[in-house]
Amino acid sequence: MKRLLLLSSPFPHWPRRSGFAFWARCEPSGSWGIAEPQASTSVDYYEDCPPGRIRCQDLLRMVEEARSPPDRRRGKTGLPRAASQYLYRSTLRGWSTTLASTASTRDRKKGRQSDIDSNHLLDLVLEQGGLCAYSGVPMQLLKPHSHWRASIERIDNGQGYVKGNCCLIAAEFNSAVHKMCSKGGFSGSAQWSKQKVQEVARVRTEHVQLQQLSEDIAVARLRPSPCRTTGRRLFRGPDAEGRWQCRRCCIWKWQSQYSNRKASSTGLRNTCKQCASDMESAWLQTLRGHGMRLLTTGRQRAGMGTWTGSFALVLDDLLEMLWLQGGRCYYSGVPLHCAAGPADWVWSIERLDNSVTYTKENCVLIAREFQTSDQSRNKARHPVFGTAQWSRRKVSHIWGPCSWEVDLWNPCVPCGNSQ
Repeated sequence: MKRLLLLSSPFPHWPRRSGFAFWARCEPSGSWGIAEPQASTSVDYYEDCPPGRIRCQDLLRMVEEARSPPDRRRGKTGLPRAASQYLYRSTLRGWSTTLASTASTRDRKKGRQSDIDSNHLLDLVLEQGGLCAYSGVPMQLLKPHSHWRASIERIDNGQGYVKGNCCLIAAEFNSAVHKMCSKGGFSGSAQWSKQKVQEVARVRTEHVQLQQLSEDIAVARLRPSPCRTTGRRLFRGPDAEGRWQCRRCCIWKWQSQYSNRKASSTGLRNTCKQCASDMESAWLQTLRGHGMRLLTTGRQRAGMGTWTGSFALVLDDLLEMLWLQGGRCYYSGVPLHCAAGPADWVWSIERLDNSVTYTKENCVLIAREFQTSDQSRNKARHPVFGTAQWSRRKVSHIWGPCSWEVDLWNPCVPCGNSQ
C-alpha cells in the first residue's frame, strides 16, 4: 500500500489543459514588458511553470542590446570572478556567447564542423519568438539553473553545430540520443522532435495489455539455466594455420577475432566477437536482459557518485515498479518499451531525489525521452531556480494531467480515459 501511495498523483485537482499552440505568431502590442501568467492560488504550482512569453518588442530590444558593443565601465562590478561570470551569463549576451563557445568546443573535440556564433543564436531567438522549437513553450533566456532554460539542439546528430542544423529548445527536451537504427530493423531514438512532442498526447492513451505484461514479468523473474555441452570435448583449435573454431557459428577464425578469457583453458572465449555481440544484442532485447543492464549501469554510477545511501536495487524491484506503474512512464504515462531498442520510449531508471542513490523508495521507471541531466542541484555554486529534470507537474504543463489513480489499479485503461 505504501508503494501505491508513492505512485498516486499528488495533484488530482488540476484543470485539464487542452494543449498548446505551436509556432504562434507574435501579435503587436502597445505595451512593453513580459506577458504575465494567469493568477495562481498556489505558489508551488507555478514554481516550475514555463515563464511568461516575452513580447516581440521587448525581445527585439533585448537582442539589440546583446549585439551592441559592451560597456566596459559597466563590466567592472567589483565582485569576485565567479560572481561576475554568473551575472554575465544572466544576460542575453552572456548566454549566447557562452552557448556558442561551448558548442564550438564540443564540435572541435568530436572532429565535427561548426560555424555558429552568438549572432546566429540571437537570430534563432528572434526567429522562434523565444519559444522552444519542439514544444512551443516559452524558454527561460536570462536565469541560469532554471526550469525551461534555453538550450541548443542539433536536429541531425550526424552533423555538427552548423547553420541550418540547429534550433533552440527548452533544456527539458535536450535528452541523450542513442542509436537511431539497428541491423535487426529496429528504429527509434530518445531524441525529441516537434512531431514526437505532438504524439505524446496520443501515445499516452494507448492500451497496455495487463495479461501480456504479467507473463513477461513472470518470464523475466526466471534465471536462465546455463547451457552445458555433453559428450567428449571437440577439437576447436588451433589448426595448422593458427585459426580457432567458434562454438556458435562453427567458422574457423583468426585469434584476433576472439576476446580473451583468463578462465578458459585456451585463454579465449568459445564464441567469436561477432557471435558474442549478436548474443548480447539478443539478450538486451529481453525484459530480463535489459533490466540487468540497467542495474549494472546504475551500480557503476552509484560507485562514482557522492550520493547519500548505498545502492539497493535488484531486478525484482524493477519488475515490481513496472507492474505497479502499469507498464507506463512514471512522469508521462506513455507505455514503456522494455528492451534496449533502438526504439522510442525505452524504459530507464530515474532517481526522484538526485542527492540520494538508487533505492527502491527513490526510483521509478520512465521513458528515456524524459531522462535529462540535472546540472544544478548538487553542483551549482550560485542561486538555483530550477533544473531540466522532468516531473509530473512539468508534463502536465505541456500535455495536461493524467488519471494516474485509474492506471495503477487497471493498467489496461488508457491514460486520460477513466470511466
